Amino acid sequence: MIDKEKLNQLLANTGDMALKRRARRILEELSPKKGEKILDVGCGDGFYLHFLSNLGEFELVGLDNDPRALVSAKKNLKGKKIKLVEGDILKMPFEDNNFDKIICSEVLEHLENDLTGLKELRRILKPGGVLMLTVPNHNYPFLWDPINWILERGFKTHIKSGFWAGIWNQHLRLYYLEELRKIVKKAGFRVEKLECLTHYCLPFNHHLLNLGARILVGGILPKSASKSISKFSKGSKKSFFQRILGVLNKFDELNKRVFKQKSTVGILAKAKK
Repeated sequence: MIDKEKLNQLLANTGDMALKRRARRILEELSPKKGEKILDVGCGDGFYLHFLSNLGEFELVGLDNDPRALVSAKKNLKGKKIKLVEGDILKMPFEDNNFDKIICSEVLEHLENDLTGLKELRRILKPGGVLMLTVPNHNYPFLWDPINWILERGFKTHIKSGFWAGIWNQHLRLYYLEELRKIVKKAGFRVEKLECLTHYCLPFNHHLLNLGARILVGGILPKSASKSISKFSKGSKKSFFQRILGVLNKFDELNKRVFKQKSTVGILAKAKK
């Protein structure tokens, strides 16, 4: 069992409410145990590895096919004994039956062949091992991305790239609940849990988050300001940013319920080999 109070402290500076809820549910369901070997596939900037390294003693490995993401992860995880590997999920440089648990969050939707990716994850997972998987929900809330919501339902199309692509940006597909269940089972996993996350959100939420990310990555803010709002920082309760988060957190309380078929931002799956 993870320390939920400590997890809350680590998540305190995460401004993306959908990401915060997704991270909390992934780590709660992962329930890592001391000494377990855990892989984060598509680790990006090291977000989940950062949390795990602060929640217990585990053998942590991160894999990503983007060298720039790994440079960022190395910086964010400085001083921690975490192995970072450049590689492709469709052909990972790991032996069979290698990991106790795997996180694969917001990755499948980018793959040319998602079934091949899932089979690779099963190959490197130990018998009885746990896979925590999240993907964007095709039945997403109107307010999350109003433009594509209207285009899809009214004109059977969507914006495929750029700022206004919203939830579709860089994604080859989104998933309906039963589509995800079917492909995870087809890959040979036993699906233990399917859960839809985050229905209530602000108008144009996805675009606001995209804009915020561009401001942070673009270096527009001074270093001191960027650090104070970084999701890798604990933050100060007295800061203006924390006051804004306080309001957002109150709004996000509505999402404590588990939604089955209701429109939500994402879908979480827990599967076993």
